[in-house]
Amino acid sequence: MDYEPYRRAVRKKVCEHCVDFSEEGRCALTGEYQCGVELYLEKIVDVVRSVHSPHVQDYVTRLRERVCAFCKNQNPDGACRLRSEADCGLDRYFALVVEAIEEADMK
Repeated sequence: MDYEPYRRAVRKKVCEHCVDFSEEGRCALTGEYQCGVELYLEKIVDVVRSVHSPHVQDYVTRLRERVCAFCKNQNPDGACRLRSEADCGLDRYFALVVEAIEEADMK
């Protein structure tokens, strides 16, 4: 599967709103910090395409099961410091990510 159309759609719809997006038009995350959207894009696309619901919480539930559960930042009990401190871009912008992926599918 070609994920590039999804990558472009997410970058256009999500990245420009992200607090980690620099004035030069690039992601400012460096070192040990990586963008969860970029890092897990393929799994995220699969999550979004597997859910058909008007409720974003249904997408979030699936995201937690299929992506967050394997993220190094989530504890075995499901707690995540990044999410709890609003430092997870994937969590922060997930509704926009869902919109971007669904819009890419409509094209």
